[in-house]
Amino acid sequence: MPESSLRQLQILQILPRHPSKVSTSQIQGQLEDLGYSVSLRMIQRDLESLESVMPIVCDDRERPFGWSWHQSAFGLQPSMDPIEALTFSLAEQYLEPLMPSKSFKRIKVFFDRANSILKKIKRNEISRWRERVRVEHQWQRLEAPKINDQVEGEIYDALLKGRQLSVLYTNRAEKRAKQRIINPLGLVLRGQIHYLICSMDEDKDNPRFLPLHRFTKAEWNGNTSYEPKGFSVDKYIKDNNLGYLYSNKPINLEAKFDRSAGFHLTESSLSKDQEITPLDDGRLLVKAIVSDTAQLRWWLLGFAGQVEVIKPNFLREEMVQNIKSMNKRYK
Repeated sequence: MPESSLRQLQILQILPRHPSKVSTSQIQGQLEDLGYSVSLRMIQRDLESLESVMPIVCDDRERPFGWSWHQSAFGLQPSMDPIEALTFSLAEQYLEPLMPSKSFKRIKVFFDRANSILKKIKRNEISRWRERVRVEHQWQRLEAPKINDQVEGEIYDALLKGRQLSVLYTNRAEKRAKQRIINPLGLVLRGQIHYLICSMDEDKDNPRFLPLHRFTKAEWNGNTSYEPKGFSVDKYIKDNNLGYLYSNKPINLEAKFDRSAGFHLTESSLSKDQEITPLDDGRLLVKAIVSDTAQLRWWLLGFAGQVEVIKPNFLREEMVQNIKSMNKRYK
């Protein structure tokens, strides 16, 4: 569908029912808000063209003239304007990993329609925005593990309807799956991995999080899912820290960064209480209270020789041992 047709459909949506009315300048303002750049004369031509085939009327008794649907006319089904198309197009990449595949396929028609509209209005500012804006992962990108579509559908359905499941789940580093009864409680997407927050039937009040791709079978066993009293997905994530928590006790980190490596912390801090002090040797001394996680260690090791952990002592010693191991391995 050409841009002119999309614009005319949008004009029809803007028009109120008689006796309310809108002027061509008001229509122009609303079209500009939706991403259309169009002159008053072009809008007037559109209205005159639509008037010949649609039950719209112009009140020309006084200026400014106003346009509206005839009071007995039936309105149109809404079409997708450029801003709506942009919204759908941007949302597609984020919604796909969060939705069951069969559900996503049902709404994919909207995303396809949105992308088609943006392609047809290439000169439009909204289309230019979509072409020029990207979101990139900060860390090394990994391919998403394969999830069984049928298992995924059963788990999502159970989570939605509060159902207990009988599943086959393969523990880490094991080759054979084991039969389990689980109570689905929540779903978290971390990087490319989907984690199911659930409790085992034999330990109902102690939820855990399990990678979705390790489930090889799932089916409803006819029972209602059990939910611990006061359970909250947000609280669970905060309390258990899905960054692989080593300890519930935060640590007071002190580390010296080469200026080039630590400069980004002057713009995006490790914590709200972070302190940075320039040192005489050109390095930056960074102090912050942070969670004691595996992610913290991976992050620090990623700087290699550009960072020196000063405190706490146990973390400094871990870094030393890691460096010794790496040195031995690379020899």
